[in-house]
Amino acid sequence: MVLIIFWANSNLYCATDKPQLTLGDKVNVYSDKAYRKNNGRYFEAVGNVVIISQSDTIYGELASLDQDSMLVKVEGNVRVITKDMTLYGSHLEYNIATGGAIIKNARILAMDFNLVANELIRLSESQYLAREAEFTTCRDCAESWSVFGKEIRIRVGEYVSIKHGLAKIKGVDVLYIPYIVLPIQTERKTGLLFPEISSRLGEGLAFEQPIFVAIDKSKDATLSPTFWATRGYGGDIEYRQRFSDLSWFSMNSRIINDSIYSPGKSSINPSGDQFFRYFTEMETHQQFTSNFGSHVRYTGSRDLDMIRDNPTFTDDKILSSDMGLSGFADWRQNYFSMGVNADYLRNQLSSEPMEFDRSYVQTLPRVSLSSVPFTLIQSDTPFFQHMAMGFESSITRFDQVKTNEVVTDGQLNLRNANRLSIQPYLMWQMLTMGPVSLSTRYTYDQQSYQFPDSANSGFVKNAGLMRTEVGFTMDKIFGLAFEEKIPIKYIPEKELKAIREKKEHGLSPIKSSEKSNRLIGQVDTFESELTRENIVQVKNSYRHSQEFKLLHHYIPSQNEYGNKQFRSQINDYQGWFDYEDSIRSEEFKFGANTTRTIVPPENTLELQWNNTLIRKRPKIFNYLVDDKYLRDNFTYSRIGWFNLSQGYLLNADELADSRQKLTRFMLQTGYMADSWIINLQEYYFHYEKENIFSINFNRGFEYLRILAAYNYNSFGESNLHTISTGAQVRPTDTLGFSIMKDMDLEAKEEIRTIYALDIMPHNNCWILNLNYRKSLVGDRYAFNILFNFGDDNFAKYRTNYFAIKRQ
Repeated sequence: MVLIIFWANSNLYCATDKPQLTLGDKVNVYSDKAYRKNNGRYFEAVGNVVIISQSDTIYGELASLDQDSMLVKVEGNVRVITKDMTLYGSHLEYNIATGGAIIKNARILAMDFNLVANELIRLSESQYLAREAEFTTCRDCAESWSVFGKEIRIRVGEYVSIKHGLAKIKGVDVLYIPYIVLPIQTERKTGLLFPEISSRLGEGLAFEQPIFVAIDKSKDATLSPTFWATRGYGGDIEYRQRFSDLSWFSMNSRIINDSIYSPGKSSINPSGDQFFRYFTEMETHQQFTSNFGSHVRYTGSRDLDMIRDNPTFTDDKILSSDMGLSGFADWRQNYFSMGVNADYLRNQLSSEPMEFDRSYVQTLPRVSLSSVPFTLIQSDTPFFQHMAMGFESSITRFDQVKTNEVVTDGQLNLRNANRLSIQPYLMWQMLTMGPVSLSTRYTYDQQSYQFPDSANSGFVKNAGLMRTEVGFTMDKIFGLAFEEKIPIKYIPEKELKAIREKKEHGLSPIKSSEKSNRLIGQVDTFESELTRENIVQVKNSYRHSQEFKLLHHYIPSQNEYGNKQFRSQINDYQGWFDYEDSIRSEEFKFGANTTRTIVPPENTLELQWNNTLIRKRPKIFNYLVDDKYLRDNFTYSRIGWFNLSQGYLLNADELADSRQKLTRFMLQTGYMADSWIINLQEYYFHYEKENIFSINFNRGFEYLRILAAYNYNSFGESNLHTISTGAQVRPTDTLGFSIMKDMDLEAKEEIRTIYALDIMPHNNCWILNLNYRKSLVGDRYAFNILFNFGDDNFAKYRTNYFAIKRQ
């Protein structure tokens, strides 16, 4: 008996901090107990086994090592931690010499994907083979969507290839895929993207297969061959290149051999021939130095009807009623800035879809020069506290290839001209005494014209514009903005419950100094916040500022001389090149809203009452920035405003009606909160009894978000009366029903209507969108799958239908 006990003790080692077995410098085995057999060639470890082998760490309950084969077998709660991922399983066979391994009932948790397999074979440090496995890029959400494969090969940091795949959504088999390759890397890689399928009434289905091409680290492209059932073949081409952090180039184009379209044809019946069509958008920005940069944009198509037939592709690329080439360059210095811009545009409002409207007036080019205000006087003397002067100027060439047929007083309008515009100004802050201020500004505004293609003389107009302002300001501050650390034990359970509810709606007063987690499907961090000893509670302060202003607008001098034909031409805004051509004392009389809504500048009193509500919020404290806590620890945002303005004409006829002496009345108000936004603007014209009114409203509830916009202009030539409405209803967390409708109330017709269904899993990994679009140019069915590849804004799509572009 004594010999048996002695033999057992000679082979049994109690758990210590030292390894139970060491092989060279790279293998160490730790455990509670250990046994040796066969002269130490066979080794067993029992209880809390930890094996460190080169860059791998293996955990288990029981392990055995045969030094002849260098094979380790591990049982019970097996875990393998590598430099790239963590592997779990019920049984592991690990070769210490090669690093190869076989894991039964395996699971991989990596930063980029999850995988569960009956058997996982480690072929090398970066290659794995999984049999009877299920793969997903969602973290902690394998039940959301996954792909089951008979055989899955993984190249860590590169891609996953799946043979005989079966796509699953919520555990339901939806699609068999013979072979698919998916990226699992941070660097871009060439490969297929998810296809897109849509349908348009009368035109059938359209199938688009995007192909992403990673050219190099600074350039990539997306090629999207497309088949339109009745129109034919074509596709989209998108190219992107980044030259530096602030310099880039992009190109987006659609081409199609159209079997339906021919110029002047409006039906959707086949034309019997193919017509080549294209639309292209190119844009580049170059920031050569911190003081010098340029921007160029081009949009163009072979025929103007391309915009009508492809609205989902062109809507966000057409910015105005024309398209073509436009660009600018600017050079900025401490005291001066110079810029040049030019446009060569094609008019879309033309009855000939293939022709270029040569009567369109081009800006070729416009060169501007301006200065900062230069201080002349700075003192504490009343009425001479601050005085500064500066100037703005420009030279513009207007060019029309073909003479316009528009006539004024029996003569053709002059459409080719060179214009020199200069506006020197003087700013004079006379008095600032407590809440009272007195200031004035004088601007000398002059434009000189030359008509190189005409025998007529030039034209000059100038005006002195003076604005004097008396202001009275009042401020009131509510609360104090600060951060406060509160021990969690001192917070009542009711308040913790309220904090939890606010957190669920994105309104939590708890602030975390950690960076936001970009992992897909990550469990919310709120509960971990409550497990800390302290929480950080944020207090905001608010400032209400009121301004009462009395302004006097006055034109002390005004002159026009030279070409009488041009003077007659600019009496109507349709004869202008742009707003600078107007006679300053008359520009408010014309139909454009930009001029109609201004206060007449000729001897007019204006009373303003302006209210602003500003929120002051503490920033996250950064200990690494010197003195930041004291100097720059707050953010400010305007959350509410209410402004009134009314003018009164002093030079009106004494016998005139009182309404004729009143200029337009202006009301602007709005409020922005975490869950809703409202913005209203009203212009009322007393004498004409006309209105220009607009209101926008967006409100979010827990399961509902609504939007409404109404625009009305009662002036006959404007003829604007539209309403836009939209709503998203979420009866469950995973379903969203949406509708968006634009209507022209004047014409009593619908401009566009979109019905949509969104299927959204709890883990925020993807959104399946089904929609039907009805518009003036046709009807269209479409579905789209949006995958979350780490986009910080993706979470907004669940609760805000309007945060994502709808096709």
